[in-house]
Amino acid sequence: MDKKYLRRATIIAASCLVLMSALFIVRELIVNNQVEDSTINDTTPSKKALSDWQNEYNRKARTEPAERVVTEYGDFYYAPFPKQFPRDEVANLDIEEEVTKDTNQVIVRGNFYEKK
Repeated sequence: MDKKYLRRATIIAASCLVLMSALFIVRELIVNNQVEDSTINDTTPSKKALSDWQNEYNRKARTEPAERVVTEYGDFYYAPFPKQFPRDEVANLDIEEEVTKDTNQVIVRGNFYEKK
């Protein structure tokens, strides 16, 4: 009978050892994965840096002219040196004038856009 209990105790001890080893390996893999994640997070810009980038982007979007303005009557492209058009062919969107099919020039935020 002693051999029966010895064999059972040996199997239980070996199983516990294998289970503990497996848990230790899984725990190490999880810890190492978290370390890799933290290094990835360290390379992303901070909230302040991202905020500065967003502020610069917003400033450029507000001050620099758009490439084109799309309306239901066609596309108007930025004109750094605008031509003179009769007043009835110009629509100033800053004061909410309406664009018509006869419109050849649009003014948005002080920038001139012309139909090509």
